[in-house]
Amino acid sequence: MFQKKTSVLTTFVVLLALLVLVILYVPRYARRDRTVTNPTATPAALTVTPEPMTATPPEPTATSAPAALLNPSFEEQAADGSLSGWTHSGAVEAAILEDNGHSSDWRLSHKSDLAYYRVESSQVVTGLADDWYTLRLWVRSSGGQDEAYVALRCGAVEQRVHVPPTTPGYRWLQVVVSNQVTGGACTIRLVSYGGRQTWTSFDDLELVPGRAALSILGADISSLKKSEDMGGVYRYPDGTQADALEILTSYGMNYARLRVWVDPADGYHNLDELLAMAPRLKAAGLKLLVDFHYSDNWADPGKQYKPAAWKELDFEALKQALYDHTYAVVSALAAQGTPPDMVQIGNEINAGLLAAEPIDV
Repeated sequence: MFQKKTSVLTTFVVLLALLVLVILYVPRYARRDRTVTNPTATPAALTVTPEPMTATPPEPTATSAPAALLNPSFEEQAADGSLSGWTHSGAVEAAILEDNGHSSDWRLSHKSDLAYYRVESSQVVTGLADDWYTLRLWVRSSGGQDEAYVALRCGAVEQRVHVPPTTPGYRWLQVVVSNQVTGGACTIRLVSYGGRQTWTSFDDLELVPGRAALSILGADISSLKKSEDMGGVYRYPDGTQADALEILTSYGMNYARLRVWVDPADGYHNLDELLAMAPRLKAAGLKLLVDFHYSDNWADPGKQYKPAAWKELDFEALKQALYDHTYAVVSALAAQGTPPDMVQIGNEINAGLLAAEPIDV
């Protein structure tokens, strides 16, 4: 009897365990079955209705991925010798292909034997998301043009970046410009206005999502106090008179540089003026860069004259004087609650500083 009960109980436990396994695993197995193709099954017939070859291609779907530019490295030429993907206007003969590209064989150059030429190379880019995009490319330039710039026009707004001279030497420089896309499209414009023997080269363009913005946008306003003392006034483009710092900050300036001389003859650009100007900058929301000239007057590549008070000092004493002056200026600014946000040691000192005689450059 006991064995029969045990056998029945055992059978019941086994059946219960099998039921649990069925509950736990069958749904998973069933789910897997729905995603696995049966290799012995006959596939259903697929009906495809071809569109006529003359149909208008669909508009590209807007996406925040890098844009697919046409011929961004200028390596592709059409059968007639034209540059695939690009349109030229103005003195079109001034838009030429030259070898020695930035990363490949070719580059686009604007140059001409004409006494004066105006040329533009452009490309319309579509399928963009209505968001910020940044155009990056590599440039070289002789300098000397009336204008040489790269523009990104999106809707009615155009943003530009100037192409600076890159000579002497064979140097490539990367420039960037950002704009906010509207209507899913932008136009890239490469523009040169110049004369004979001026040239600009472009290569390796890319248009990518995102915005490039300068973290520091500054100006040297060291002469502002002197200008105002002599009656100088400042105005917005519409003629409205305003404080110079108000105007500059309204256009995005966030840093101001002030030079400091040791003992200037006219009393400007010294420590007293620096201490008076620093609170004004801070009140305008500007950061302060102090430019130590270590001179009584201008220090530049051709002259780095010692201050008169330091002229006869030996080397050890000169080092101490430089330290004391730097410490005095920075500590005085800090003491009044306007410490410098950045310090520039010397001005245009590639050829050296604190020289006794003019520097041969």
